[in-house]
Amino acid sequence: MDHIAHIWPTMAELADDLGKPYSTVAAWKQRGRIPSDYDTDMIAAARARGHVLTYEQLAVARSPRSAA
Repeated sequence: MDHIAHIWPTMAELADDLGKPYSTVAAWKQRGRIPSDYDTDMIAAARARGHVLTYEQLAVARSPRSAA
């Protein structure tokens, strides 16, 4: 989740912006990835914060190469 830390410095902010419980976002952090089902919501939430986040950036962050 390091690829979005510049947009959401805390998990609580991400949870608030996505309308999800903190525990859900904490579980994503523990697993080290955000389910792709939330891509559209994440892109919109980033835009609302004045940032650009793309499907490509999210896909690259999920790729096995980015974990290496």
